[in-house]
Amino acid sequence: MSTRPRRCSKCGKTPPEGLQACSRCHGATGVYCSKECQVAHWKMHKPMCRAPAEDEVWGVRILDNRHAPWRNQFQNVLLKTSHPIFTQGERCPVTEVCGFPLVIWSEGHHGGTRALQDNKPAVYLRIEATDGLAPMRWQLNDAGTCFVTRRDREPLTLEAVEIVYNFHSHLLKTYGVNSEETGMNWEQPLSPEWLRSFADEYREQEIERGRKGFGFFP
Repeated sequence: MSTRPRRCSKCGKTPPEGLQACSRCHGATGVYCSKECQVAHWKMHKPMCRAPAEDEVWGVRILDNRHAPWRNQFQNVLLKTSHPIFTQGERCPVTEVCGFPLVIWSEGHHGGTRALQDNKPAVYLRIEATDGLAPMRWQLNDAGTCFVTRRDREPLTLEAVEIVYNFHSHLLKTYGVNSEETGMNWEQPLSPEWLRSFADEYREQEIERGRKGFGFFP
């Protein structure tokens, strides 16, 4: 069972007077430092405004490329703890190094289902931290619909997956220089600090674009 968030779900602050729990989910997926933050975050929080049961975990479904662009591919989903992602899922190496461990599961690679299309966001999340390449089967075979969760089973938000996906995309487009001798030479070492800095910048950009409810990176 997940624990209550320890920082404001909108701005990330922890005021000395404490946080106010969302009255609908009782703070399971939303706590706030002020009424203003709660109102501003409602559009983002609403799909997850429910406390998961003991055998449920909030994750994200990643639809295949038929639903591209990526903004249309991410969906909130409540996964039962009996879901095979918790026994068959693969760790996402970059997020592991960056202190935000995620686990991913593919209907095509793990579920024995014939996938109808590949899944670019999922393939990006599966790249290795050492060489920037996804395992060969992720490159050659269609992944289909995928699911991703936090390894600690805390609630995973769409905002967090969006930031992580764009961080991977940013790495591959901007900084990756791969060689057979040394592997992937990132411009700086992968670290929680780099991911956090990217998340802060990305969040500010999205707010400037009018997404005022976009919350902090957990």
